[in-house]
Amino acid sequence: MYARPLTVTEALPSAVQPETSPIPYCFILDDAYRVLMAGPSGGEDPLSALYAADSRIDELPGPIDRVVRALTATWRTSRAPSNVTAVVSHLHVTVAPLHGYDGRRIAVFVNRHDRLSA
Repeated sequence: MYARPLTVTEALPSAVQPETSPIPYCFILDDAYRVLMAGPSGGEDPLSALYAADSRIDELPGPIDRVVRALTATWRTSRAPSNVTAVVSHLHVTVAPLHGYDGRRIAVFVNRHDRLSA
């Protein structure tokens, strides 16, 4: 006999049920902070309100871009880069170093801050 797998909404208590908005959101950036990938794909961007009217498609929203640059500033020193987090515009932003054959990449994870503190 096999157990039926639980869906996310069945497995989590009601206080932490996921919202319909597709946050958490993830970006993969190159070393010049250009967006290479973003997701989840499909639907509207839940962070669209944070973009300036003249933003380019390969840029992070302004408030998130500024915090990512501040959090990764120490990565250029001799110390090994590590995961770092901050809160901006009610969003919890985590950056993590990625390394591959093309060099360093930056992973950026964005969650609602109010959901983390509940």
